[in-house]
Amino acid sequence: MISTLVNAFTKGDLAELNTKLLHSTCWQQHNAKAFGQDKLQAIVINWLKATGQCKVVEQNLVSQGQQQLVSLKLQPCNSDKTVNYSFWLETNGEVIKSVSAVVDTMQLAFATEQTAEKVAQLLPTPDAFVLQDYDQQDHLQQDLATPSNVANLDAKQAEILESWWAVWSNAQLSAISAIYSDDAKVELPGLTSTSSSADLFKYVLGKYSHLTRIFCQLEQFIVNNEQVAVKWYLDGDENGTRIRVPFITLLTLKQGKIVADNTTSDILAHINRFNDSEFFNE
Repeated sequence: MISTLVNAFTKGDLAELNTKLLHSTCWQQHNAKAFGQDKLQAIVINWLKATGQCKVVEQNLVSQGQQQLVSLKLQPCNSDKTVNYSFWLETNGEVIKSVSAVVDTMQLAFATEQTAEKVAQLLPTPDAFVLQDYDQQDHLQQDLATPSNVANLDAKQAEILESWWAVWSNAQLSAISAIYSDDAKVELPGLTSTSSSADLFKYVLGKYSHLTRIFCQLEQFIVNNEQVAVKWYLDGDENGTRIRVPFITLLTLKQGKIVADNTTSDILAHINRFNDSEFFNE
């Protein structure tokens, strides 16, 4: 599947991609769902219209059962900047049943030298945000999903990943220095240069200082040797409005530490859905 996506989003090979899609394949991207060959083909065409031909600077595949994460770092033509594009696939190995894709649209704006407003105008109208009748304050903390609940982990993996999840879900910022290597490569949404674990500390702190009643939820989890892929979202109250921000994170573990963290979110799609949000300004 990784070669199919690479060929489609770098060379425009739509024929190969079409052979991997079903009539019922759902492609979720920019907070909107798309069905049918014409709409799915338009996703690739709109990408190539914005970037032209691209090259792959880095690619990763993490798979387990029917779940796969394809993580690409793409460099548009005539640019020295890259864009993180993550595809969470449900597949039987031959065809793609569903796709949940996250492209860092702020990086896309930088890489193509367009304004954020112009790129935002190219995105589809977001689906309505439906907030379930649920309040985490009514539930005990131990009833909420953690990495150990959703994946088969050995003791060391469990220790690292439980601590990583506590950083986001409980603002356990002190865990960062314990679980990240000193030279860990950290990539955060919207940033065009590699960050560090110290930048992650500031990033998470900014979110918790900006929002109230924060709740993080694991959606899907893949563990394959040293690589861990997580699909998750963060809810919070922002100036009286409930917001939800989807993330895809790819972690690389070595010698009991996180040595690489690539966390991707679609900033401009978030702003399209929550027009007054300043979540990514913090």
